[in-house]
Amino acid sequence: MSGTYAELPIEDIDAMLERLAAQEEPIRREALKIGAEALVSEAMVESPVLTGTLQASHTVFQADEDSAVIGVNTTYALPVHETHPTKSRWFISAVNRNFKRVMGGAIEVALGRAAGRAKA
Repeated sequence: MSGTYAELPIEDIDAMLERLAAQEEPIRREALKIGAEALVSEAMVESPVLTGTLQASHTVFQADEDSAVIGVNTTYALPVHETHPTKSRWFISAVNRNFKRVMGGAIEVALGRAAGRAKA
């Protein structure tokens, strides 16, 4: 297959969206932020490194209060992602491999923090 495409773990994403939707708004927002930052961190570890610019440009873009967009913010990120000889598709691979664990953990952390705040 040529061109740019992404196969995502849709069943895992749908399950996490349902789990997030069941939480109160502050917990949803915190879990989303924690999860997005953790997924970006996983991708950073796997990215190709020549000068460090590509690796440092992994970021979370906050689209609105209930969503986050993760990505790599350099002009050459997409060509490297698609064609690198040993680490092609590192970003989407990291998301696919880690999404369920990372987002599940993010929800647990946000719930734990909320419980701690309630006790205080």
